[in-house]
Amino acid sequence: MKKITLLTIVSALVIGSVFSVAVAEKYTKFSKSFIRNFQDCDKYEETITSTFQNESFTTHRSILGWKNGFCRYEEIIKSPKDEYKLTCDLPSMQVDELYESMRDKSRQTEKYELEIYGSKKDEKTGKVSYYVAETQTINGNRAYITWAKIQNNPYYCTPTKLK
Repeated sequence: MKKITLLTIVSALVIGSVFSVAVAEKYTKFSKSFIRNFQDCDKYEETITSTFQNESFTTHRSILGWKNGFCRYEEIIKSPKDEYKLTCDLPSMQVDELYESMRDKSRQTEKYELEIYGSKKDEKTGKVSYYVAETQTINGNRAYITWAKIQNNPYYCTPTKLK
């Protein structure tokens, strides 16, 4: 039996805790300033707070700009119990996909089978590879689905437990 790694567990927690708010609302909101700055990966920060099942969540979003051909994005998610940081290096194709999804004003929800990744390390080379460990059904608007898909992909984003 393959072990599910810390990456998988943290990814699931990040998706579960951050996006549980979006599931409750059925859609994800981004400010006009965030969307405008994200389009060209211009530096920008914003903090949002929300409540889900009587628990408060704070999410600090940071667009850090272009680095080595990738748009660097970070998100710090805090609850009274946990704190996680998600660091993403996004190719321009994913930046465009995320930008277009945030511009979509539709509140129509859809179902999506989100892939939850695990990792394994080659004992000979030390190289880490990823595999789909399981799937999780999520519901939401286009922005919610697109962000969940990309943020949960270890080839783009890396979660870290801070507290």
